[in-house]
Amino acid sequence: MLDILDPWGQEWGPGVSTTSTPGLAIYKPVWPPFSTANHLCTASSASADLNCDFFFNQSVKVSIIQILHLKHTFNLPKNTTFFDYLQDLPMGKENFIRQIENSFEFKLLDKVVKEEVTAQDAVQDVINMTMSALSIHGPNKLGGIGLPDYNVSLAVMELANRLEPSKQTKLVEFISHLQKQVAVDPSTNEPLRVQGDTLWTDMPSFGYTELETWYEFGGDYKDPCDAMLDSKQRDRWANLNAFLAQLTQAADIHYRPPKEEVQFCPLDKSLRAIWTMAMALENERPPASLEDTAAMEAACQWFIYAAERLWANVLNNRTYPEAAGAGPGKRYEEEGWPGYTRERWGIWEDGLREARAACEDERMWKLIDDALASLRRGMVDD
Repeated sequence: MLDILDPWGQEWGPGVSTTSTPGLAIYKPVWPPFSTANHLCTASSASADLNCDFFFNQSVKVSIIQILHLKHTFNLPKNTTFFDYLQDLPMGKENFIRQIENSFEFKLLDKVVKEEVTAQDAVQDVINMTMSALSIHGPNKLGGIGLPDYNVSLAVMELANRLEPSKQTKLVEFISHLQKQVAVDPSTNEPLRVQGDTLWTDMPSFGYTELETWYEFGGDYKDPCDAMLDSKQRDRWANLNAFLAQLTQAADIHYRPPKEEVQFCPLDKSLRAIWTMAMALENERPPASLEDTAAMEAACQWFIYAAERLWANVLNNRTYPEAAGAGPGKRYEEEGWPGYTRERWGIWEDGLREARAACEDERMWKLIDDALASLRRGMVDD
């Protein structure tokens, strides 16, 4: 069977046959964030044509959704990156975004952002669409009750990328209100579920769409630590992190006694904050050399909009399992931090100060100043 390479050169596979049909396999990428994808493929060798019927399972946006419902034959030379071929597909990236823009959910949320519709009314519209899908398709049909939830997640992510932080408030209000709702099947009086997750308290599609969007780094998977990153991609990624920070600050998180896991909240993206700080402030490159990058800008947004939440994580010694990737960046690998600690917080503050001292761009040094001020204000319970 054929193994496919992802954009980072990681192998997808090997395929695990789930049918008696010769050469038929389900491929699961082994590198996150694409480990949730399933691809139904047939192939005879690494240089042969790859015939794929990509099917929608509410999975990976860039690898499935862009070529949703399409049958296509790819002539893949051996060791060629699969994603190189996406731009040639009928459902390429631009068309995919256009599809999001044309969705009812995107247009609805755009009105929420513009304050033409209240967040509460928009949530009710989503509820109505879901219950309508239930009456037509029943609770289990693929693309039925889960479709509004999925389309909402895509719309939220695209708007979050576009909107500057000061214009994201209504979007945060909408998603926070939606997450408090529970969809109930009137025939059973049981909560409706999509892939095992409850609508909408578990936000079934929000987790993977947010993760995949974050990993796009603004659009084309370019390094956020590269000062030459396209300005549009930089703005989109900084905006996304500002939105996630606001969402995390607003999330209803209940800290438990030491050694007990924090109760999971699907709107809490504190782990993404750690990843951002590790990139900007724990990098093998010193913060002074990253002072005018998307990575540093994103780190600043987290402190500006979620300093109180991040500090609460520190006070409660919030940690993560090793698989979550919450460990330190390369500069501090020996520290072995498993999450939020006072020592790590101090490293972050020192890194911001170092970046500020080296910064020559007026917009960035003002942003770093705001981040430092918010960091200090956030330490309210010290």
